[in-house]
Amino acid sequence: MVSLSRLLVSQERVSLSVSTFSTFFLPAFVSYLAMAVLVQRKRTAMIRFALLPVTWLCAYRAGSSLDLSFGIPDYRFLNQILVAAVFTFSMRSTGWAFAKKPYSRIALQPNKTFNGDTMSDSTSNRMTSVEDIPLSTAFWNAWDLSVNLRGIGWDWTKGLRIPKSSFGTESTSKFLLGTLAKLLFNTLAFDAASRAAHYLSPEIFGSTEGDTIFDASLPPLSRYTRSAIITILSGLAVYFMVESLYQIYTIVFVLLFRQAPSQWPPLFDTPWLSTSLTSFWGRKWHQLLREYFISVGARPLSCLFGRPGGVMGAFLISGVLHYLVLKAMERGGHPVAVFGFFIMQAVGLILEDMWKKRTGLRVDGFWGLLWTLLWLVFWGTFMIDAWARVGLIGARFFPGDYRPTVLLVHFLKHGFDLFRF
Repeated sequence: MVSLSRLLVSQERVSLSVSTFSTFFLPAFVSYLAMAVLVQRKRTAMIRFALLPVTWLCAYRAGSSLDLSFGIPDYRFLNQILVAAVFTFSMRSTGWAFAKKPYSRIALQPNKTFNGDTMSDSTSNRMTSVEDIPLSTAFWNAWDLSVNLRGIGWDWTKGLRIPKSSFGTESTSKFLLGTLAKLLFNTLAFDAASRAAHYLSPEIFGSTEGDTIFDASLPPLSRYTRSAIITILSGLAVYFMVESLYQIYTIVFVLLFRQAPSQWPPLFDTPWLSTSLTSFWGRKWHQLLREYFISVGARPLSCLFGRPGGVMGAFLISGVLHYLVLKAMERGGHPVAVFGFFIMQAVGLILEDMWKKRTGLRVDGFWGLLWTLLWLVFWGTFMIDAWARVGLIGARFFPGDYRPTVLLVHFLKHGFDLFRF
């Protein structure tokens, strides 16, 4: 056992190996998995409360000790994935520790879709009985619960809006082919968007050294137009990256673990068509982290300050996550820019609520679309500037010769030369 002081004081990161994985990451994951087992069982509240600090400490130790970049600055962004994972372990475990009743798994029908609002004909009304659930079943369910962030097929999901799959879920082969096509497109789009932002200034903020996206040598109109374009490109890159990762997981779990396509519905619901901040953050953007934003952030503050407190609490937890993830680049976390972005998103939602109460009308239509875009881009510019300052925009997400867009150009050029010959 390491001492408490060693756990609480940040140590120099060590490169990933079998030894460091088992020493640092495995205890965090095992304690997280144990919480996933316990939350399904009755009369485990005291055990969950006792295990929670251990889970926090193990997660902190893993996130602050391991180095997935192996000391290469271009790949330091991999440590952000690690920090995001262990923070998720901590926050989900916190929600599970305070769960009022055991979680129960719904027996999904293979070719039906899951609706988080109601348990209607789209799911089987039969649930695994908590009274009779054997410990072995709880262990098996825990594997699903540990990676199932939206609660597809679980009874604790309330109010979750699930987009419909454009490929259908009746045919697994058709679903997998459609998912593979989306993966290829989104990977290409991610590379194109991230490199476009990088090439706007490859020797300044587009490097691992990092710098500001606000070019003081330009006149104000050009300076802020350019920073807005960089912000939009970076936002698109985030969207395509998250989509790509989700589609990789979808293929792996459906193909190798034989999960039903209905367990992997679309992640986003055309966020670019959002006509209000409420629709963007509440329905259109991905809902992967919705559970612990509500249980850890929104619910406690809503008890004290009502709905405005709940909205602010959810975005504060999101701010903590993004601050810690950015800090994993080891160039500072820029808390003012990061927390400022998420606090102002909460303010925007509260303003929309006030508008509805005052006028009786929801924010919607063309003006709602314009309002949403301007609010996101304006405050997002400061967030993206923080990314640029720590070198994230200059990160090398793919090896130079194996970037998807480069491979596509080579393929098309080779094909054209063959056709011409």
